[in-house]
Amino acid sequence: MANQTELAQAFADRGWRVTRDETSQPCGELRVGDRVLLAILTKRSPVFAFHLSGWITTDALSVAYTVIFHPRKRVAESVPLVLSHEISIAREIASDEDIDGACAAWISFAQEANLEAGMAVLLDKEARPRGSGHAMHLSALAATGGGEVLESYAAAFSQGDRLGFVNYITAENIAAALAFAQRRRAEPGWLPRSPRLRV
Repeated sequence: MANQTELAQAFADRGWRVTRDETSQPCGELRVGDRVLLAILTKRSPVFAFHLSGWITTDALSVAYTVIFHPRKRVAESVPLVLSHEISIAREIASDEDIDGACAAWISFAQEANLEAGMAVLLDKEARPRGSGHAMHLSALAATGGGEVLESYAAAFSQGDRLGFVNYITAENIAAALAFAQRRRAEPGWLPRSPRLRV
């Protein structure tokens, strides 16, 4: 493999679902047990090495985020729960063995990743940076059934207190997160039929 297209095909051949984002950057997705890996597959030019980076997510977190912030989407957005370290294939041309090793490293990392610790960070509103961190916080509360906290947010918003949330977080987002959390609390395994992750 000598370029990004061949790298993407190599991952597809190994059972990863390969898609491209709006910038044509290829990404590979693979389900491993209760978690979903998303690998960003990068090969900038013939003289650069191959690099893999990305994250691990879960159905509940990604579906909650999509329902709250993009309710018309039928495919859930994969959102980071635990970020990966970068895996580099330190070659300009990669062999099948190199790709197999990179895939194995990714899967091993995913299997060992502490998702509970990652979720604990998201649940702490002050632990995440402003901006996307607030959206991730609401999504984590929804996914884990954090209805009491969301009820307090909804009450504050109704009184005009935004609690320091960034401007794009609306009362409607809070309400959607609360409804999702209440359903998860009543039925811990519940997720809507749509949206769903691709894998």
